[in-house]
Amino acid sequence: MARATELDYMNLLNKILTFEPSNWVRRFILISFLPLTALVLAIDSQQLVTTYGIDGQPFADVFIISYFLLLLFGLSPEQRLMALIFVPFAALGECIFSLLFGLYIYRLEMVPLYVPFGHGVLFSMGLLVAELSCIRQREQQLKPAFITIFCLLFSGAILLLHDSLSAIFGLVFLWVLRRKGYQSLYFIMGLLVLFVELVGTHWGCWAWTPHPFGLQWLHATNPPVGAFACYVLADLGVIKLARKCQPLLGLTTSNRATVLPTT
Repeated sequence: MARATELDYMNLLNKILTFEPSNWVRRFILISFLPLTALVLAIDSQQLVTTYGIDGQPFADVFIISYFLLLLFGLSPEQRLMALIFVPFAALGECIFSLLFGLYIYRLEMVPLYVPFGHGVLFSMGLLVAELSCIRQREQQLKPAFITIFCLLFSGAILLLHDSLSAIFGLVFLWVLRRKGYQSLYFIMGLLVLFVELVGTHWGCWAWTPHPFGLQWLHATNPPVGAFACYVLADLGVIKLARKCQPLLGLTTSNRATVLPTT
């Protein structure tokens, strides 16, 4: 009986994961991600509370969770599995880095419900952008431009802003890039995360601690330019875990052109 129930659950999960993606949903997500992300963070902003006395976080929760569910319809089965894994993975990471280590503090001093789902959206957006034909066909030409941009970002953060935390993050990011052959996906993820960090800290949704771990020699700007290094590490973990789960769920790589990063 227990074995039959387990098989029923596995079959149900397989059906949820393996339906064909919707092209119009993919296009909508690609077009809407940047403006809607800025809008949602503005809704959860400290400025909205201060000026109008409105706590918009419940609205942000509903919006992002709904957006994440819609997003699933635009992903390939492999990407869908990664997005679903990323949500609890991100929730755990938020508890560790925000609540335990205090690297950054959210406006209400707790992790908003929308944040783990937002991480899933952000990760999926990176996959969708990286698999665009204009990116895949020009990946070799784009690599020098990406490397130059990130060298300038880290150099400016370290030399001009004295952001020593980003110096550490930069070494982590370099390790990931070298390990992954400087795949465009990780540069794209870095830029997307930096956009979200800049908008979120601007609106006061969260703030980074100036001296992480209480170490006076360790300085972080708000946000640290290299904050995305933690994110790409999470990407590696989720991608590897999804790869291991695919055979168990009966998933195989689809025939469509899909970016599935190497592990």
